[in-house]
Amino acid sequence: MIVDLAARQRGRILFPVRAAAPRRALPRPLIVLTLLAVLPLFGQSFHYLVDVPPLYALSKSWPVLTVPLAVYAMAQIELPFKALCIALLAYLVAITPAVSMVQLGNGLTDAMATTVKVWPFAYYFSLAALLALLRPTIPQVRGALVALGAGTFVVMLALWLVVPPEAYATDPLKSKLLMYDFERGYRIFMPMFFGVLFLFYLSRRFCAYREWWTFPLLLAGLLLMVLIYKQRTVLGGVVLVVGFAMITSARGWWRIMAVSAALAAAIVLAAVYSADLAGRAEQMLGASLSIRQNSIVLALNFLEVTPLRWLLGVGAITRFSNVTLADILGSDQFYLADIGWIGVVFEYGVIGAVLIAAFYVAALRTARKAATGAGTGADPMAQALGDYVLFALATSTIYSVVFTPGEVASVMALALFWRTAGTRRPQQPPKSPVLSMGRP
Repeated sequence: MIVDLAARQRGRILFPVRAAAPRRALPRPLIVLTLLAVLPLFGQSFHYLVDVPPLYALSKSWPVLTVPLAVYAMAQIELPFKALCIALLAYLVAITPAVSMVQLGNGLTDAMATTVKVWPFAYYFSLAALLALLRPTIPQVRGALVALGAGTFVVMLALWLVVPPEAYATDPLKSKLLMYDFERGYRIFMPMFFGVLFLFYLSRRFCAYREWWTFPLLLAGLLLMVLIYKQRTVLGGVVLVVGFAMITSARGWWRIMAVSAALAAAIVLAAVYSADLAGRAEQMLGASLSIRQNSIVLALNFLEVTPLRWLLGVGAITRFSNVTLADILGSDQFYLADIGWIGVVFEYGVIGAVLIAAFYVAALRTARKAATGAGTGADPMAQALGDYVLFALATSTIYSVVFTPGEVASVMALALFWRTAGTRRPQQPPKSPVLSMGRP
């Protein structure tokens, strides 16, 4: 109450927006359709989907289109971690381009163009503002997330069954959806933000309610990822987080069984691969392992020239520039996006890496509070949001955290909405299955 009064005295409002006087709410179908339309853009589902140019262009321009929402949130809505997020954006958008002009010889246009990929960090503000103004209910948001997650697997399976082999491309510049390579064969690089979140929701729902239908759906989703998606790091991260969720959520005999199964799987894997673990791992990873090793060596050697590079990083160069990082480092096999936090330090320095890590910790903390602050118990979807941040951290050892920063920024805004909505989880599981809009 004191915080609310102080915020009102400063002319600001708390999240979510509470109207001083009742006003007519938007029709429920319109709210749900709006969520279904905009959440994929905040989740960067089309950000690298060159196969669909209109959606690709819309996704790239979405940070600019949502600037008014972000400014509104910064100015008018009381949000936690606001100072941290503003400092992070200021560093990534203002300091790093200036550093790249000094260290890499970028022009002003090229230097600013390299910041486009970090603009989605602002989705924390813009999505929070949209939720505050739209005022959906938690069941509506949950239903939209579940529909998008389940729809991800339906579309992926439909494409796999319908699209002919000649439609797949070996050049990622021609297609980043339907791909073919020698190591993994035909695969669909589906945008999996909502799909992975859906799997985490199923696992948390199984742990909470022991509903029989959730576990087969979870296994089916994992099987589709193995057979169609074929992205090893993502699969490993999903399995790791799902296993962690089930072990920590189980009680009594369920926990004993979960721990026993995990230990048995670890023993079997150790027995199978102990003879030549390194060799087998290199064979499984193929050329990608040697490319990552080469990229790490090149990055570290370039940073060691001066301590200032370690502190502030060196920035990046767009692929449209006359001189590329491959030219500067003397190797065509250099990929910042595939060397995890080393790539982050290379581009943004230790200062930038610490700020980004702090943002991820803030997102995890917000999600954990949302999961434990529902009164009688945790909402499975709120728990899934926290699991997604853990998944993002787990895969950040390989993938760069600035590859799709809008995902975690959106998770943070959604978790904050969950935490402040003031609803309670029911004692009994919902009667309707996956797409229940009325209960967790």
